[in-house]
Parts: sequence; structure tokens; C-alpha cells
Amino acid sequence: MKQLTILCFLVINGVLFGQLKQKMADELFIRMEYYECVEMFNELAHKTMKGKGVENLENVRRAAIANFKLFKMEEAISYFEFLDKQSNLSEQDRESYIQSLRFIGKYKEAEQLIGISQSLYPKNTYFSQLKQELKNFNALFADSAYTTIKKTGISSVYGDFSPTFYQNGLVYATKSLNTETINGRYKWDNSFYVSLLQSELQPDSTIGNGKLLRHQFLDKAHDGPVAFTRDEQKMVITKNKFGKKKGKDVIVLALYFSEIKEGKWTELVPFEYNNDAYNVGHGCFSDDGKTLYFISDMDGGMGQTDIYRSLLVDGKWSKPENLGATYNTNLQELFPYVIGDHLYFASTGHFGLGGLDVFEANLEKNERPRNMGFPINTSADDFALICDAEGMNGYFSSNREKTIDGIYAFERENIQIEVIVNVFEKYDVNEIVPHHPVYLQNITTGVEEEFFTNNEGILHLSIRQHEDYLLSTAKEEFLLLKEETISSVGVAKDSILRADLFLLPTKITIALRIIAKDTKLPLNEATAAISHAAIGWDTTLITNEYGLVTLTVDRNKNFWAHGSKKGYIDAERGFSTSNEDGKIIELELELTPIKKGEKFKLENIFYDLNKSTLRPESMSSLDKLADFIIKNDLKIELSAHTDSRGSAAYNQKLSQARAQSCVDYLLTKGVKTNQINAKGYGESQLVNHCKDGVKCTEEEHQENRRTEVKILDY
Repeated sequence: MKQLTILCFLVINGVLFGQLKQKMADELFIRMEYYECVEMFNELAHKTMKGKGVENLENVRRAAIANFKLFKMEEAISYFEFLDKQSNLSEQDRESYIQSLRFIGKYKEAEQLIGISQSLYPKNTYFSQLKQELKNFNALFADSAYTTIKKTGISSVYGDFSPTFYQNGLVYATKSLNTETINGRYKWDNSFYVSLLQSELQPDSTIGNGKLLRHQFLDKAHDGPVAFTRDEQKMVITKNKFGKKKGKDVIVLALYFSEIKEGKWTELVPFEYNNDAYNVGHGCFSDDGKTLYFISDMDGGMGQTDIYRSLLVDGKWSKPENLGATYNTNLQELFPYVIGDHLYFASTGHFGLGGLDVFEANLEKNERPRNMGFPINTSADDFALICDAEGMNGYFSSNREKTIDGIYAFERENIQIEVIVNVFEKYDVNEIVPHHPVYLQNITTGVEEEFFTNNEGILHLSIRQHEDYLLSTAKEEFLLLKEETISSVGVAKDSILRADLFLLPTKITIALRIIAKDTKLPLNEATAAISHAAIGWDTTLITNEYGLVTLTVDRNKNFWAHGSKKGYIDAERGFSTSNEDGKIIELELELTPIKKGEKFKLENIFYDLNKSTLRPESMSSLDKLADFIIKNDLKIELSAHTDSRGSAAYNQKLSQARAQSCVDYLLTKGVKTNQINAKGYGESQLVNHCKDGVKCTEEEHQENRRTEVKILDY
């Protein structure tokens, strides 16, 4: 009986102890004291996994999360794998599981999990973006040869991170100072609380361990990170404060300001948008100090932590504005740094190599963030980057070595991107355009520059990486075929890009030669006219000894060429300057010697439909005919003809009226009545087969509708 009593006591005591351990572990987990509870949950999880206790998958989940928070990724993955086999992975579990796999470089396993997770949760932007951008994974390593990484002399086994420029050196956050006697240890990971150290840049450009910053930089909780205005007269520091969330005591991040007065930092002033219920931290200033960028998990955000900004207006900070979906995701955005119009920040939500990756973007253009690639980014956490105005040199934090935060220096070389531009005048054979201006507009910055082609019509340019450019040129009497866009976005190695600019000539030279039809010899001092009836344009020239005139006219238009000389019948022809790739159009007009009985067709005579009224565009041809009659003292018959459609009587009457309209006009131009007769022939003198009853095309009927001149006496 005594033995049974002892056994019952031990069983009851064991049950009570187990319940007490479970309760203690849960409380520590809720308070995010992962270091204190991780071994408890490891033990509790193993009991469930081995079937030696009441199955409690929540213990396995909390073991996974606690190990994940402490960067014990191998252990976390083993618990996530178990939950996966039990079909008990939540949406958030999958996010952490993927991050764990990517953190230790298990990209293939992560890729499989991403595909499954995206199918299960199609609205999850993290899964969707990862799956969409997996094809770009190799691009993150493309320009690694152009970036040099070196670990600084700042080094401790506890962790150093988040550097900022200050007094020809750096101020950085560290967990290396033993302040245990003041405030104990940080229960999240059993580390010392964060303090700030200042280190000077040495003559050999190295940076070593620094000295403790006191004054307003030190209290009994986390101090840092910190950021300064460019003139180093003001600072913003991240500190812990006690708050309440869902009725429970919590520690949250908060921002505080101080400034130099009389050589000392003033008492800290809290940011008016600090809150007991959420975190506000990682502050930094714009170049002019009038915009504050920071991170927060306040309600209404897009993810776990987002980047916000607040403007200094009349001495007060404006209501925080979320930077929006271009920069923020459903996961973490942290450690913003702004210089000029460029934003640098760390994110677990944008596509990267794993853990936190550093991204850069042009705020002014609201452009999509670019992953800065390997070796700045790795599968570990890489974050808190600061740099010079060009983004070529700076420092950042990373826990790539044994998951301990360290501060690294980086130096980026400019990738050499050359653009070769050819400028051509576009003819049958393209002609180079030497010493000609080319305009290069940087679409990203809006800056435009002018350059000139060399003797060969070629321009060599160098452009910057990650920017878009527009190339153009201009020349009098030419049109640019199209502007050319050149992009260096995604170019990750030394490259040569090419662009051709084509200038389309808007003018073309007409070489008109007038010859005698009978002898084929050139006619000197003949009158040549080039006209464009639609715009009322007409130019008259006199041929040289070779019977030649030249004239520059617009391209892509229709013209008439007319030739005349005393003793010869005028000749004319239409021509087009469209679809001409040459520099010159050669035309020839043959003038027939005037002889009695000679007949010719008068071009471009138009009447209103079924009427004898002359249309205005007919006047130019009649003017030339009047000049021809008077100059050669001719007597002519002017006849009008119709097609076979309609009655013969109607056509006869219409043609007579039309011929008379022409004669009446010629009389107003100085032709004497005894020099001209009007004759209408109707359909009696058809020039083709289109008589009554024969089906013909409109073009064939048009051949019969004509106005003719017959020389009666010379």
C-alpha cells in the first residue's frame, strides 16, 4: 500500500510538473523570450513527435518559431517538416519555413515549397512574388565581380550592426557591452542590451572597435540604432519603451530626438507618433532634415513592418504616410536609409537570396526596388546599409558568419556600359552624318546632354547602370524616323549597346529635262513649271543649254511638271515624291513641234458632276494653254468628249457646253475669238471599246472623258 501511494504521488507530481513547464513555456513565448523557452518547447515538441505524450502540434509549431527567431534554422526546419507531414502548416508557418530554407541556402527545397504554397494561397503576395521571380534568381549573382566586400575591424562575438556616419567615422549598435549589472540580459536571445559605440576612420581607411557613447545615447534598455542629420546637429534614436498590446505588458520600439545646444545633446524628446500598442523605430533623415523615414507595425499597414515618412512642417512632424506597395510588402521592411533621392532598406518580402536582403530604389521616380545582389546580399540577414551619394561605397550589417551580426564595408565598381550611336540620312544607301548633334536624355533623372558624332558619323557614349535613356537628333529639312530608347536596367556586366538614328529627308531634288520629241535634243530656254494644285503652288524656271532645270520640293506629295517653248506643243506629266529613297528624281518631257492638224490631250480639266461648270483646279492648265496659243499665234479647236453612258443627245449637249466653258475662260486670258473654236463630240469619238452595252471599268470610261486641243492653223 505504501509503495502504491508513493507511485501515485510520483505520477501526480510528474503530471503537475509537466503542466507547470507547459504553462511557463507558453508565458515566455508570449513575452517573446525565445532564449528562455526554446529548450522547453524542444522537449515538449519531441514528446509529440515521438508519440510519448498528449499530441500537441502547437508545441511543435512554437518550437519551430522559437528556433527560427534565434536563427537556429536547421532545428526550425525539422519542426516545420514534421508539421508539413501532419498537414498542419499554417500560411504564416509556410512563410517562415520558406525563409528558413532559403536562409541556409536550400533553394531547391524552398522552390518546391513556394510552388505548393502559392497554389494553396493564391492571394498571398509573398508566395506569388517568389514564384514569379524565381526565374530571375541567377541575376542576383550577375554583377558580383563588381562589388568588393570586406569585414571591418568592428568585431565582437555578440554582434555589431546598423552603422551610421558621424564625425569622420561611424556610430554603430552593439551587443558586446556587458551591462548585465544595470539591466540584465535581453530575454529574446539572452544577449546584452544594445548600446552605441563610436569609432573613428583611421588613416589607412580601417575602422576598429569604438568607445561607448553616453549622454542621451545610453539608458537601461536597448539604445539604437541612431541617425544624424547631415550637419550632425540633430539625431533620432530608437529606444525601448513599455507599452500594452491586447491588454498585456509589452516592450515596443520608439523614436526620440535630440539636438546640439551649447555643445551638448539636449534631453530626449519623444516622437509624437510613438505608441504603446506598436513599434516605431529605425529612423533616418532626408538630406535637408525635413523628412523622417522610419518603420512601424501600426494598424493599417501592409505587412509585419512597413516604411513610413513624416514631414517637418512649422516645427511639427506631420501624420505618418505609408510609402505604399511599391516599397512595402506583407512581410518585413526595416532599416531605411535615404541619401539624395535614393532609398536603401532591408526586406524579407521582396525577392532576394534569403533572410533580410538590401534593396535600393529611386524615391523621386517611385521606381520598383532593386535587389543589390550578391555579395552584399546572401542567404543570411543583410541589412542597415549606408553609403555615399553615388551608392558606390559604404557599410552594411550581416549575420552571414555564424549568424552573428557584423559590420562590413563594400565598394562597387562602375560597370562600363558603352553606347555606340550611328546617325544616318536615310536614302537608297544610308549616308553618315559627321559632326552632328545627338541629344541624350536620362529618363531616370531628367537630365539632357548634347554630344556630337565623329568624322564617321558615330558617337561613343558611356551610361550609368540601372537607368533608362532616350536618344534623339534633329536636322533642318529632315525628320527623325524615331527616337531610340536605351536601357541599362538589368545590365550586370561590361556591355556595348548600339543604336541607330535615321533622319528622313523631307525634301527631294527634281531634275527636269525638256527635249524635242523629233530630234531628242535638249531645248534651251524652254519654260519649265512644277506645280502642286492642292496647295496652289507653282514655280516656273528656264532650262539651261542642256534643257535642264533643278528644283527642291517636298517629299510625300503629288506634283505636275509642265514644259513649253515657242514652236512646240506644251507637254506635262504628273509625278509623286512618295516612297522615294533617292536624293534626286529625274524627269523628262518631250515637246512635239507645232504642226497643223496636231492634236493633244489637255490634262487636269475638271467639271462639276453632270454639269459644264469648270472647277477651280482646272484653271492652271487653261492658263498655260492660253499662254501657248498667244505665244505661238495659233488657231485651235478645243473639244470635249464624254463616255458612252447616258443618251447620245445628252452627251453631245453636255460636251458642247463644257468645251464652251473652256473657251469662255480662255477668252478672259487674252485669247482672241478668231483663234479658238469650241466643239463638243459627245460619245462619238471613243478611244477604246467602251461603247453602249459594253461593260467597262470606271478607269476605262475615264479615258473617254477628256478635253483635247487640235491645231487648226500655225
